Amino acid sequence: MTRLNFVILLSFFIISSAPVVGQNIGRIDFSEIKKEIENPESNYYYPSLLERIHSDDTTLNYSDYKYLYYGNVFQENYHPYGITDLKKEFNTIYKNRDYKNALLKGKDVLAENPVDIEVTLKMIIACLETGDTLLAKIYGKKYFGFLDVIYASGDGKSLETAYVVISVDDEYRIVGDLGLYVKQQVLINDCDLLIFEKKSQRKVRKKKIKELYFNVQMPLLSFSDSFKDADLPDPDPEDEEDEDPDE
Repeated sequence: MTRLNFVILLSFFIISSAPVVGQNIGRIDFSEIKKEIENPESNYYYPSLLERIHSDDTTLNYSDYKYLYYGNVFQENYHPYGITDLKKEFNTIYKNRDYKNALLKGKDVLAENPVDIEVTLKMIIACLETGDTLLAKIYGKKYFGFLDVIYASGDGKSLETAYVVISVDDEYRIVGDLGLYVKQQVLINDCDLLIFEKKSQRKVRKKKIKELYFNVQMPLLSFSDSFKDADLPDPDPEDEEDEDPDE
């Protein structure tokens, strides 16, 4: 069963009991975030934040990235289980290692959604492959800015203190940053529990990480609304590619 199909099945059982947007999810107060990003007088007014990140503003700080990241769930283009045609094109170009054109197409993808952490990471790699270290640093600041926001949302050690993500894919950006390899994935209530291989973990880590919890309530809530949305992007084909053929 693919990750997407698994979420489809489980969402029917848990979404009816999920709290409405406006309550805290772990350390994140979504009602406060919504209030700020919709207030033209706020420093975190979303159109202003978008303008800054699109212009590669290097003065964006932790709070700016926090409102950009979690404020994304209130945008019309928030479809955590879909992939746009533009991103499909980017993925194809990137897989073909045409990094010069990947940079051009990636800018268009991030113009649609600058909170796409996966594409931001690939843009860093494309920059390094083409020798543009200055631009790589700019994308790097964005990438780690978003990761820092997720790390600050919890400690991942329990259901109550799970990292809060707005996309299941973002779990794997944290996993990659920690140098971990997923052995098993289980959905418990509104959290993904990822269990890791121990042998492959970095030798420099004194204490191996056995498991981490990620709260995926926002993606699940978004998915429950998707049945009313005829314009939902197609499912990400990479979900199919990641499936174990023996399962």
